[in-house]
Amino acid sequence: MPLSGYEASPGVNVELCAQCRGLFLDRHEIRELVGRGSLAKATEVVPVSLGQEVGMRCPKCVDPAMQPLRVKGAADVGSWQCRACGGMWLGDGAFFELARALRTSLPVPRILAPLTVSHSPPVLTGPGLTHSRSEYDQGIENLVAVPLVMLLSWMFCSSNFGRLFASLVGMPFHEVGHAAGSWLSSRIAIPLPFFTFWYDDQSVLMGLLVAGLLGWLMFHTYREKNWFMLSSASLILLAWAVITFLVPPWRTLMWQILSGALGEIVFGAFLLIAFHFPLPDRFRWDFWRWIALIPAALCFTQVLLLWRAAATDLSQMPWGSAIGSESDGDMNRLVREFGWNAPELAGFYLNVAYLALAALAAAYTYAAYRLLKRKRGQSPFSKG
Repeated sequence: MPLSGYEASPGVNVELCAQCRGLFLDRHEIRELVGRGSLAKATEVVPVSLGQEVGMRCPKCVDPAMQPLRVKGAADVGSWQCRACGGMWLGDGAFFELARALRTSLPVPRILAPLTVSHSPPVLTGPGLTHSRSEYDQGIENLVAVPLVMLLSWMFCSSNFGRLFASLVGMPFHEVGHAAGSWLSSRIAIPLPFFTFWYDDQSVLMGLLVAGLLGWLMFHTYREKNWFMLSSASLILLAWAVITFLVPPWRTLMWQILSGALGEIVFGAFLLIAFHFPLPDRFRWDFWRWIALIPAALCFTQVLLLWRAAATDLSQMPWGSAIGSESDGDMNRLVREFGWNAPELAGFYLNVAYLALAALAAAYTYAAYRLLKRKRGQSPFSKG
């Protein structure tokens, strides 16, 4: 689909297809052209059912598929919005109907005035969607899912069997936590089911690999205008730089051991927070977030209850190791090699868990506000 740039109004350039007269507008171009009008009132989402996948691809993002829209006054004109970058493809005539629906006085793009031939909007070739998309900011299920699953997890973890089962579910979070602590200190690490293998020496190659992957993630999330993942990747890159270059190697080894239990807290909470936000489109997070919700809630709830109990009763401390001798356990090594004591460890992990819980509450509050605002028709964009 050949697109050419044209000035729709002073300082606002849009992409025009000379063949079909369709327009593609970036998110910021939409805002500049439609002013303070509400797109939610001027458009409506066209539901996409399983088996009726859409082949329209975003001209900017290429890979992410676009959500079909219906512009009021131009219901028979194909229009789409990209779930990743928020850009809109407006078929022939939809731009003017959109302006009319928004009741704004928009300057007519000069290149469009003399054109009179009408064609159907293009459908780009390429693989279609294999699943229906789901929204993050509409539907009561997005509002009740996290608190409901957290409540059920708390009830389940109230029994001995529930705690045992949740601890097994949280084992991958624990081992990936150890590996993440190694990767952030530029050490090679391989997480396995019940233990993590890592090198004690830092590796320049591993450091470059971690920095490169985080840079790649930041680049793509910036292209998709995914601010949640962009800020997350930026914070992780900053943590990598600080831990690798500013923290002494002997102390990073301590953090590698600490990060096992931290992984259960941080990764569990992150997945619960990320439930409300899109990840890079290739992850198909709109679907997989529902699957990840259960193990994340079980892991986070179990570890929160564990450290609450340990903070008041030191006999509840998780001493020992799943594999190896009792002295190989993370808590044993932290006490023996780095001078921690049991009350300090319990207090440290409990405080981190409370911080994660506060972050989860803040994210849920924002998500609920966004959903209710969308329900009232005030939110201009939706992303899947």
